[in-house]
Amino acid sequence: MHAVILAAGCGSRMGDETESVPKAFLDVDGRSLYDRQRAVLADRVDDITVVLGYAYETVVDRLDGANAVRFEDWSEYENAESLRLALTGIDDDVLVLNGDIVTTPTAVDRLLDRFAEFDGEYNIVGCLPGIQDEHTAIRTDDDGTVVDYGLISGYRHAGMGVISRRHREAAMELLAANRDEWYPLVYPETPTKRVVIPSTEHLEINRPDDLDAARNRLPLESWTDSQSGNSD
Repeated sequence: MHAVILAAGCGSRMGDETESVPKAFLDVDGRSLYDRQRAVLADRVDDITVVLGYAYETVVDRLDGANAVRFEDWSEYENAESLRLALTGIDDDVLVLNGDIVTTPTAVDRLLDRFAEFDGEYNIVGCLPGIQDEHTAIRTDDDGTVVDYGLISGYRHAGMGVISRRHREAAMELLAANRDEWYPLVYPETPTKRVVIPSTEHLEINRPDDLDAARNRLPLESWTDSQSGNSD
């Protein structure tokens, strides 16, 4: 399993907070988002690639042995192109993490265990609990198979998932044809199952207020299946 962290954007909604560093390298309660993700990935993946673009020079030496992919046209395209660039150099199953989330080892294990259950036949996408229509959403059928993605009612994307090596080439073709879009568009177009990630095991940094909220919530608590009531 190869992890990809998408960290190329400038995080424009963060204002002055990202004046000199990408959002993934912001300090949150003494540690960067990137450092927190690295800790979660420890012993769970064989290699890590980080896609960098904005302020590349300020953080490329902070990767601690991870591979760097430089996305020079980061301001011209969306994260579909970020992921495509990363997949180009990887021949493996890929655990994808948005660079602006914090999650728990248990949440990552839920993704990987679900992926192993299907032996690579399906991709896996992490979703937050509950149906909503305020954000782009993942829609699934009664069996948990993804059937749609977009500005629709459905599960909010949790910023993490697994793309199977079996579906890598199909995913790359879709991403190449939709470089101005967000990468979750690949999920309804390739065989994908959902995993619900408890909200207690997930936070996302989009605006300056989110930093204060994150400091109040960290460290995140890992729940068991029985505690969360999550059966997918």
